[in-house]
Amino acid sequence: MDEIERLELQIEELREAIERSRRFALAGRASVIAGPALLVAILIGLVAFTPARTVLALALAIGGMVLSGSSRATTEELRRALTRVEAERNAAIDGLELVDRGDGSG
Repeated sequence: MDEIERLELQIEELREAIERSRRFALAGRASVIAGPALLVAILIGLVAFTPARTVLALALAIGGMVLSGSSRATTEELRRALTRVEAERNAAIDGLELVDRGDGSG
């Protein structure tokens, strides 16, 4: 039972980590869009040109690609770990050899 509890906690932690990783990937995708959009705005004159804005736009674009790709890889790795831990938990539950009494009481 202690092993099952430990695995349940690990599953919950992995699910939370997957959600965090997905949020980082979303932020990365937003940066990938915002960076080039800022560059276009500078080029067509909607935003005044300054070296700082140009560097910011490039940093958003490049950083967004890196963050998005890294988060995607991390999310996949976490999903594989979650699948493995869920299988361990299921095996531990199966190992308990619970008996269904058939009377609906458990």
